[in-house]
Amino acid sequence: MPFIKKMHYPYNPINSINPTPRNDNVPGYIYLMECVNLPKFVGFSLIRRCKIGLSRNPQSRLGKFEKNQPPCDIKILRTIYVEDMKAVEKTLHQKFNYCNVELAKSREWFDLNPIDFMAVNRAFDEYQDTAKLPILKISFSLLGIALLLMALMATQSAPNKPQIKPVHIEGVKSL
Repeated sequence: MPFIKKMHYPYNPINSINPTPRNDNVPGYIYLMECVNLPKFVGFSLIRRCKIGLSRNPQSRLGKFEKNQPPCDIKILRTIYVEDMKAVEKTLHQKFNYCNVELAKSREWFDLNPIDFMAVNRAFDEYQDTAKLPILKISFSLLGIALLLMALMATQSAPNKPQIKPVHIEGVKSL
């Protein structure tokens, strides 16, 4: 049996785990998850620990939290579909940076008081409404065109009223 020398290449953890860089500048979901059994009070305000993140499949992402996130029960509060996950997530993280909680394994967690929680939901609504905007524009445009066509047809198809000409009869006075 011939001698075979094994070649040992330097271990590159990045290439062995993920050979191509992940592109998150694609359509997908932005989610808002909450650590449900970790409420705390600061003063008289209830603070909710929430995570703003991105995923192509938020439900499967939820299953991965058991291994690498805080020891708490996590539930998805809401998701929105966006055209560029990374850009929207980055914008939301910057907007609510003052609420950020730096944990050992994640920087996507935020302690939200009731006002901040409403602001996050409002921001989600804005992105959700933006996603519906093309559909609304098309719908209203079609409605406008239909109304214009109906108005045009109504003016063109008005029946011609017969013209009544006065008849002059001798010996009869006209009114």
